[in-house]
Parts: sequence; structure tokens; C-alpha cells
Amino acid sequence: MSERPTGTAEQPVDVLIVGAGPVGLTLAIALADNGVRSRIIDKLDGWSELSKAMTLTPRTLECFRMLGLADRFLADGILSRRIHHYTERRNPIAVTDLAKLDGEFHGVLHLSQSRTIGVLAAALAERGIEVERGRELTEIESTGSGHRSTVTTADGAVNTIAARYVVGADGSRSRVRELIGTAFDGAEQSETFIMADIEMAGFPYHPEDRHAFYLDEGTFFTILPIDGRYFRLISTCRIASAEVDEEFILRRFDALLRTVGLAHVKLGDPFWLTRFNPRQYLAEQLHANGVFLVGDAAHIQSPIGAQGLNTGIQDSMNLAWKLGVALRHGGTGVLNSYHEERHPVAQRLFEYNNVLSERIFGRNRLKRQFLRYQNYLLRLPSFHAEELAKVSQYRVGYPAGGLFARPTPGAHPAGPRLRVGDRMPHCVFETADGTPFQLLIELGACRHLLLVFAGEDLDAPETVAARGQSEVTRYVVYDRPSPRQRYRRPEGADVLFDRSGRSREQLEVPPHTSVLIRPDGYIAALFRNGDHRALETYWDLITSTTPTQHPEDRL
Repeated sequence: MSERPTGTAEQPVDVLIVGAGPVGLTLAIALADNGVRSRIIDKLDGWSELSKAMTLTPRTLECFRMLGLADRFLADGILSRRIHHYTERRNPIAVTDLAKLDGEFHGVLHLSQSRTIGVLAAALAERGIEVERGRELTEIESTGSGHRSTVTTADGAVNTIAARYVVGADGSRSRVRELIGTAFDGAEQSETFIMADIEMAGFPYHPEDRHAFYLDEGTFFTILPIDGRYFRLISTCRIASAEVDEEFILRRFDALLRTVGLAHVKLGDPFWLTRFNPRQYLAEQLHANGVFLVGDAAHIQSPIGAQGLNTGIQDSMNLAWKLGVALRHGGTGVLNSYHEERHPVAQRLFEYNNVLSERIFGRNRLKRQFLRYQNYLLRLPSFHAEELAKVSQYRVGYPAGGLFARPTPGAHPAGPRLRVGDRMPHCVFETADGTPFQLLIELGACRHLLLVFAGEDLDAPETVAARGQSEVTRYVVYDRPSPRQRYRRPEGADVLFDRSGRSREQLEVPPHTSVLIRPDGYIAALFRNGDHRALETYWDLITSTTPTQHPEDRL
């Protein structure tokens, strides 16, 4: 066997990202915003033009707002504000109304994955980083101070890349996951999913909403918009995927339109047809000695809840700021929390997907009917709010793990709307000169924010303790201006006003309370103004050098 040409070792970087899909690109952007030097490689010469995963949840849009990209996605996609549920005979069951969400984004965004990649790749290029395509990872060697990765180029040359950390964003057949030797366990569903991205004429319902029909035969038929002319049709069949061809898919969808009384709707030319058996797999460890897994490399989700891609993007947002803190402070404690926080999220999503599967196409008829009855409960405000929290991914949080696993002295609960480990709810403040305060943009996926609620008091609370001050942007939040402030109104770049007088009440924050928000938008600490013990405990956790606790580390 002839030897392949061998390249030279290249300039070391902080992080090597393997895989340039939406998840890897999001990570590279967030790392750049955290001041982290990274390189991103992909074995493919280009990305697919197919639409693939095309639903972006409101929580993912919040993540893109932190990166300054949300408006680019909104300009290109269709924001579906409502999900309509029908019986087979087109009788309305209920509506999931995302316009009632408590946040900036009142819907799920439909956008082709190829366009998502295009927006992210352009944003990464603006940060001076280009995807290195045609470069395949073959080996990772631990060097004590980092890792040396062997990469083979398209022309057969072998190069090495030295990096402090390596992140596998290389999909379900991840080479990175294979190299760290972690188990990847799960199962494949027996139902065959069929999908068509296809032109459709004569559709009588709102073309920008989603529509789901629950069929008596024990399956479903979902229609969602792509661009106003093309739609995505989704259903299942109990035929082996190997026996399903494109002609069968088109016949099946034509028959389903007739079944639900839409025979007058005409199907045009398909852009993409596919069939597959959904799988749910989860890696045993998401972090092994400085090597991390994100997205499909870490977990494969059933598409039934349309949350797999979104979960991967949020993996990246969780990991990026932690790598930044670790590189600035030399600590590893914050990195250990990545697995502790994100692994349970994937497990809970598996459980949610399993319930959805039983509700929509479960083989047990009685159980399926019982679960389908829950769709009628969407008419109840409390059940509807709970479902919105799941669909939007606002419910995702870390109340019992990661950086929140230890009790924090000096902390106090602020109420059911504000809990440590939960996503910081949407709130509306103004700066001293009347400019709207953009909390997500201020976080930027790279900064901690400290909101010090002063109420109507005119004297600013004492400053935060010196430790961690360089990591925090501090703002003092005053209630709406009162007569007491007529002649002595607080001013300054760090002053915010709750002009409506409702945000603090809606958040149920007691006066004289400080709220520390992590760069990814989750509440890191709650404490009384002036009592910094909870804050000190938090900084100890994210800057500690506690060695990794995973005995399975093999590099």
C-alpha cells in the first residue's frame, strides 16, 4: 500500500469542530462571539439543498436572537402561529395557538434546512471563519494539554490539527463518538414515515398555519407550509420502508387528501420525497476528557415532535459559553456540567416523543384513543399553556443538575415564575433615555447579566462582589417612575425602567432581589440585594478545576 502524502501540523486553536451542519455552525458562531479561536471541518464538499429538518422553535429563535441572526431567519421563513387539529372527517378538535406565547416569537418558523445552513455559514464568514470542506477526521490523540486530530483531505493528504478541545457535530454516524468509545443505545420504530415537499393547489385552509388530521385507521396526516407554494406532507404507513417507493408516496398522499375530504386539492411536482423508520438513540456520555458531542452525534430524535434539530442547536448554545469560561479561567467544573445538563434534556424529549407517537399512531387502539382525547383538552387554558411550553421548548431547563445541583447559601426563591435553572421569561424594560432594552441581544450568548431590582428606591443598590465582575454586565431595574422620582430620577448607562409597572409583577420578583442570567438565557442565581453568597457559590462552580467524574473517559 502506497503512503499518502502527509501535511504538516497547523497552528493550534482552542476548539476543533467536526461537522458543519446547523449545529456545528451555530457552535462556531457562538464560540467566535465568546472570543474562542475555533476551526470547523466537514468531510463533504458542500451541503445538501434538501429541506430536511425545517421547523425552528421559539426557543431556537431566541438563541438566534442572541447571535444577532433572528431577523435573517424570520425574513426567509414562514412563521406558523397556529397548529390546527382535526378528526378524519375534518371536524375541528382544538388549536394550539402559539400567538399566546409569552415571548418575542409567537410561532414556529418553517425554513428549509439548506437555507438555515446558508444563513449560518454567511454569519460565520462575517466573523472571519470559513468551513474547511473535504476534510475528514480519522483519529484523535490526547496530548495532555489538549488533542491532536488527524485529518485526511480530499486529495489524500494527511494533516494534524492541535486543539485544546474537540466537538463532534458530525451526525448520527459520528466518527468522534466512535473514537471516544461511548455507547450509543436506542431503538428504531416499526412505523414507516413518508414525507413529500410538494407543490399543492387549492388548499382551503390558512396556508401559513400547520394542520394535523388524526385518522381513524391509526395514523395521522400533517400539512405544513414551506414557502407559500410548496408544502410538506407527512404521514406513516405500516409497510417496510424498503418496499416504499416514490410512486407509492404520491399515491398515498393523494388518497389521504381524499380521505379527509380534500379531493379537490391538486398535487403538483415534488421537490423531495423520502421515507424512513424513525430512530431514537442517545450517547451514554456527551463529554469525555475534553471531547464533546452535540446534535445528532449525541442524540437522534424522532421527528414526531420536530425538536431534534432544535435540541442540537441548544446543545451548542449551552456548550459555547462554557468553553469560553473554561478557556478564560482554566477551570473544568463548568465543562462537566454540559453532560449533566443536556443528557437529561435528551432523555425527557425521548419520553415526550414516545407519548406523541402513542397518541398519533400507537398500535394499542384504546391507549391511542385515550391519548388523542388530550387534544380536546387544548381548549382548557391550563392544558393549553402546558402544551405551548413543550412545543416552544420554553419548558427546557436544568432545575436539578449541572451548575444547579448544589444548594446555594443566600439564595431565595422568587416565586413560581422565576426559578433557578429555568429559562428567563421574556420581559420588557427601557433604558434611561427611553430605548427598549433587548435582553437577549445583551446576553449575546457570551455575557452574564445581573438584573438588580431596586423597586422605587432612588439609591442604587451596592455593586456586585468583585469576583466574577468581569464576566457580568449589571443593570439596576427600577419600577415605573413615581412622584418620588420627579426631581431625582435615576440615570446612567446601567439603569433600566419597568415603565409599564407590570414586568416585575408578572415575573413575581420581590423588590430588592438580584437575578443572575447565564449567557444562554437561563437563571443562574437569585438572591437578595447585598447578599452575594449565592453568587460566590456560582462562580466557584464555573471556575473550579474539579476533574471530570466520568470513568468512561478513554482518550
